[in-house]
Amino acid sequence: GILTYEQADIYDLTNGARLTTSALPGERGSGEVKINGAAAHLVKPGDLVILVAYGVFEEEAAKNLKPTVVLVDERNRILEVRKG
Repeated sequence: GILTYEQADIYDLTNGARLTTSALPGERGSGEVKINGAAAHLVKPGDLVILVAYGVFEEEAAKNLKPTVVLVDERNRILEVRKG
C-alpha cells in the first residue's frame, strides 16, 4: 500500500493534469481518494486518474522488485491486482 506522507504522482486522464503530492491518512477500505489544497483545482470528482507511488531501493533489492498495478471500478473498489 501507500504509506502516510509518501510522495505520489497523480495523472488525470480526464483533463491531462499531472501533479505531485503526498498521501494523507484515510479510512482503510473506504475507497476514497481525496485531493486537497491547490491540487483540488486540477482534479475533480469523477475524473479518471492514475496514482503512482515510487520507492528508493538498494540496487540488489531493485533487481527483484516487481511493480503492483491495482485496477479499480468507478467507486475505487478493487477489480484486479497485477504483480509485475
